[in-house]
Amino acid sequence: MATANHRQHSKLEELPDRDIPSTSYSSSSSNSNKKKWSNFLPILVGLVVIGEIAFLGRLDMVKNADLVNSWADSFYHFTGTSSLYSWSADDAESVQDRVSEHEGSCEAWLEKEDSVPYSRDFNKDPIFVHGPEEGWKTCAVGCKFGFDAGKKPDAAFGLPQQPGTASVLRSMESATYYAENNIATARRKGYAVVMTTSLSSDVPVGYFSWAEYDLMAPVKPKTEKALAAAFISNCGARNFRLQALIALENANIKIDSYGGCHRTVMEKRYKFSLAFENSNEEDYVTEKYFQSLVAGSVPVVIGAPNIQDFAPSPGSLLHIKDVKDADSVAKTMKYLAENSSAYNETLRSDNLTLEALSSAVSMKFNSLKHVPVWKSERPESIRGGNELKVYKIYPVGLTERQALYTFRFKGDSDFRNHIESHPCPKFEVIFV
Repeated sequence: MATANHRQHSKLEELPDRDIPSTSYSSSSSNSNKKKWSNFLPILVGLVVIGEIAFLGRLDMVKNADLVNSWADSFYHFTGTSSLYSWSADDAESVQDRVSEHEGSCEAWLEKEDSVPYSRDFNKDPIFVHGPEEGWKTCAVGCKFGFDAGKKPDAAFGLPQQPGTASVLRSMESATYYAENNIATARRKGYAVVMTTSLSSDVPVGYFSWAEYDLMAPVKPKTEKALAAAFISNCGARNFRLQALIALENANIKIDSYGGCHRTVMEKRYKFSLAFENSNEEDYVTEKYFQSLVAGSVPVVIGAPNIQDFAPSPGSLLHIKDVKDADSVAKTMKYLAENSSAYNETLRSDNLTLEALSSAVSMKFNSLKHVPVWKSERPESIRGGNELKVYKIYPVGLTERQALYTFRFKGDSDFRNHIESHPCPKFEVIFV
């Protein structure tokens, strides 16, 4: 090792002797090159700054696309071929057709997504629930309802239950009147499974049913002179619905009041139906509202603060959030009653538009309190506010390049055709 190092050092010492004659020329040439490069320095700095801004702008969008792509992984393990040409819904349709062929029907896809591997064979050893079978037609897994003193049940309704048996609370009443239907209260009491109208329940049990409510039934002519029908049987409601009813009548809105029988048949003859719940509780939406939609009348709602989550479209109902809203709602009712085109648009609004979809997506994300999270490397001066903005909505299955730069629907008709040709369409959204 010592010999090798010495030899290398000796060779290095010899090099300057050969280059002595050219030393002066190399020095002057180097100074000249430095001066030339210094002239280009401001231009290079400017290009770097512009490139940095462009990179940061692209970074946010691509990062969002990466996030969206991660959502797509939960649906499909599929990517299309990158293309430099403009994509349309026709191209996306062929992609989603291939995805659909791979995944099967909408129902099959949903079952696959919701499927959970179990260590227990429920066909051989079904869940035993202590109680009658009334009201229960099927279970997602093998189950059996009944009474067997010699067998310990897996679950039972009510309290108390023996250790190892899950206690179940099931109710479709408002927590305003039945305190134990509040999820937190039910947990404190010891219920293991909560089944209420709240969408936050372990098993939500809402009033809506596609089998019971034919929302697409033809609209009947509105023949009654009164604008609205009211069906209120409980005069002791703990919200302001009776005061709102009086306020509407004081605003010269003619209302016919009925009992609780044969309501849907009569509602079909009125332009508006007063769907006034007995409490303003989140997710508490009863048949009053759904039967109004079935009857082909515009619901005027008092009740769940998130009623728009249950609406066919943003403009398909009138919401009285407080007694003071009654006057403005009354004016809207009069306007719609006198303008048939506006009324029909509200009644059966065509929600298959790109603008409506974008609005619905933004409304949902905003209701969940989602706000943009800006990257730390993006300067404050070029950041936006806290408003979520939809950049693009596109079918699942595209590559990032196609989704960000080349795909686009050719207007609302193209979007509508895509929806109608796919029974279970799936989309991804990019926010900027």
